Amino acid sequence: MNRRWALAALAASAAAVPFQAGGNQGGVLPWSDLDPLPPRTRARYTDLTRITGEVVPNEEFFVLHHGEVPDLAAPAFRLAIGRRGAPPIRTLGLDELAGLPRSESVAAFECCGNGGVGMHGLVGAARWGGVPLAPLVEGLVDGHSREIVFFGADRAEERLRGNRYPGRFARSLPVADALAPEVMLADTMNGEPLPPEHGGPLRLIVPGFYGVSQVKWVERIEVWPSRFAGWFQAKDYVTVRGTETPSGILHTASAIGRMRLKSLVTRIEGAAGGDLTVHGLAWNDGASEIAGIEVSVDGNPFEPAGLLPAAHRFGFRRFRLHWRSPAPGDHRLVSRARDAGGVQPTEEEASRYKATPWENNGQVVRRIRI
Repeated sequence: MNRRWALAALAASAAAVPFQAGGNQGGVLPWSDLDPLPPRTRARYTDLTRITGEVVPNEEFFVLHHGEVPDLAAPAFRLAIGRRGAPPIRTLGLDELAGLPRSESVAAFECCGNGGVGMHGLVGAARWGGVPLAPLVEGLVDGHSREIVFFGADRAEERLRGNRYPGRFARSLPVADALAPEVMLADTMNGEPLPPEHGGPLRLIVPGFYGVSQVKWVERIEVWPSRFAGWFQAKDYVTVRGTETPSGILHTASAIGRMRLKSLVTRIEGAAGGDLTVHGLAWNDGASEIAGIEVSVDGNPFEPAGLLPAAHRFGFRRFRLHWRSPAPGDHRLVSRARDAGGVQPTEEEASRYKATPWENNGQVVRRIRI
């Protein structure tokens, strides 16, 4: 079985840049629906109650691998770039890449399998720095090019009709998506060299896409004239949804790509017996700005929450709501976000006729006892 593990605990300060951990965070109330995760588990999740800023420190950012972390010695590392089935047109070492024009941006991404365990904690944001992809493949892309494929150095077993064979983790992007100006090969994370557990020395960053697209340990890039159908592209990481038709439910599969609009309540601050502040996070694919967040308490009508300014197109969008003197006892809170594409669905709506667990963006119900 493929090895998967996650390490996370996101946070940042009220000043929206540095990270501060520890203590009770000035009156953060504990959730009653979140059991402690077992120690030393391979699936450890973020304490979302600690996110108060725009970036997550490298040592706290979630990690998810399909195999072992490859040992890539920097002096010997070479990035190969070419077309499918042909020798590389060029190879570049890390020193050569570092000498090329660079870009930097803050981007958040979520694991496409992020769900109820660990309070939906497989999500993070960082300031990524590196080389834009488009200039690296200039001259290789023409009118016959359909996709650009990114191969990682991590080995992973692939399977087909009972056969098992060695492979590499690989994902593809349509040419138009890959050549977007925000797509980069990152070698720094929050101003530091990209750590191996986060894909160092070189990781693909595709803002607005799920984490599975952020290929780690990239060592080969190929321009393809056809569709790439690797295991992690077209077989494992696909979402199967059904739609109602006159002849019944029709299920279709689609590759996982852009993130879906999502929000959730992350923490409640204040002193029991007084007014409380409800905090939360939202994110989407960056195609449009998150236009609003609403929160419902105990099944009552949704009411608007205050949105903090959007600092980055592809980053987190934080919100808060003043909760006036809630009565002692158990309470239920849920948020929903809205952007140009519509309103975040309920859990029932998001999972209806869905046959796979990926891309779960249903409204998240939180429970707390005061």
